[in-house]
Amino acid sequence: MNVTDKELATLYVKYKKEKKLFKEKQKDRCSLVDLNHYLEIKKYLSILKLEMSHRGLTKKQVKKISKC
Repeated sequence: MNVTDKELATLYVKYKKEKKLFKEKQKDRCSLVDLNHYLEIKKYLSILKLEMSHRGLTKKQVKKISKC
């Protein structure tokens, strides 16, 4: 399955926002399900960052692509 740069950028921004929201509301959440979701987000972000490095994309370039 081939993923375009725009799709990759959109996924990166989406998971980055989810991780930020989780950290902001971390005090309210204390269940294992929430922790598992957070760890999955971190795993997805690491995979996306790896793919971005293979394509030679930086975080700034990804943010520009996702806004278009």
